[in-house]
Amino acid sequence: MAYNLKIYESLNILCVEDENTIRTIYDDMFSLVFKNVYLAENGKEGLEIFQNEKIDMVLTDHSMPVMDGLEMSKQIREVDATIPIVMITAIENLSMLRDAIDIRITSFIKKPISSQTIFSTLEFVAKSVLAERLLVQFQKEKLLYSEYQENLTYEKETTIIKNDVVEGRFLNFDCEVFFQPRDTLSGDSYSIRKIDEERYFAFIVDGMGKGISASVTAMMCCAYVNHTIDEIIATKEAFSLSLLITRVIKFLAPNLLEYEVVSASFLLFDGKKEELEYAMFSMPAMLYVSKEDKSVHKLKSNNPPLCAYTNSVNSSKIGLNNIEKFLFFSDGVNENSIKESEFSYAKFLHSDFLESNNLKEFEAKRVDRIEEQEDDVTYIFCNHSVLKG
Repeated sequence: MAYNLKIYESLNILCVEDENTIRTIYDDMFSLVFKNVYLAENGKEGLEIFQNEKIDMVLTDHSMPVMDGLEMSKQIREVDATIPIVMITAIENLSMLRDAIDIRITSFIKKPISSQTIFSTLEFVAKSVLAERLLVQFQKEKLLYSEYQENLTYEKETTIIKNDVVEGRFLNFDCEVFFQPRDTLSGDSYSIRKIDEERYFAFIVDGMGKGISASVTAMMCCAYVNHTIDEIIATKEAFSLSLLITRVIKFLAPNLLEYEVVSASFLLFDGKKEELEYAMFSMPAMLYVSKEDKSVHKLKSNNPPLCAYTNSVNSSKIGLNNIEKFLFFSDGVNENSIKESEFSYAKFLHSDFLESNNLKEFEAKRVDRIEEQEDDVTYIFCNHSVLKG
């Protein structure tokens, strides 16, 4: 019978046999076809070689002094549950066979042995090893490719994001942004744009759902918002929040799936009028602290989520003179579970915000309370009280 000897050339075999003559035969026979042949005269030596070398398959006698093949195989299995182990034995004891099956001996060769029997058995084993290697390599390459694509997507996400804030300040506010996707692909995005010397625009979008679809939607929204603002500024067209949102809706409508919705906050800070105009589409309520009562107040969403059928927009205004600090955020902030509790972080959001003077302080409190990050997290922390001069 002809055997495919080339299948062994990348494999290392460990042969464990107490008889010197048979070890010599193994060495002569296998050295011609295997990459490396390791020889041991008992199970103890075999186990040591296995622990120190890269072994692809084990061929072992059963009955040996010091440590037999069954005990060695048992200890190998504690380290590697899948490596093929072929056992040579003359024993037909049912108890021994049950023990061998329990520790998942791959195959048996009954004495007396022949080269034909050995190669017939090892060829089957070698094919299974190579098939496993190919599968592992395929999975590894697939994972690497997936990670490569995700990293490119994240790079694209951060390229699309624009932040025109200079030295962390716009108008009379110190402004800090926290953006942390749960995975490489983010369903959140944001943008802060300078319209002119008196006005700044801030935008947070949360593509509803998970994974690639939400990420594509968020990037698409943010990219179009930035494109529209750049176009308006370049053409010196009169900017207004309603104009921007109307164009965004017109763009989004044909590009959203029928069942898809998008949450977003559109915020226009006007330093000349000392007011904030906002249109929020199913976003968590914005928080602000009043200078007068030093307490936290909420500005709730004034629109349902954006969808393919959105045809009207509500906007509201609030004066900035009496505002000490603002917090705008996606729902990844307040819906996160907290440690050893049935409550979400929303239970502590107000108090942590009230007690924090900046993003660093607020984030330290948030991270200390949550179990683990369960969603994409994006928020903008604006503080009027730390202005110098």
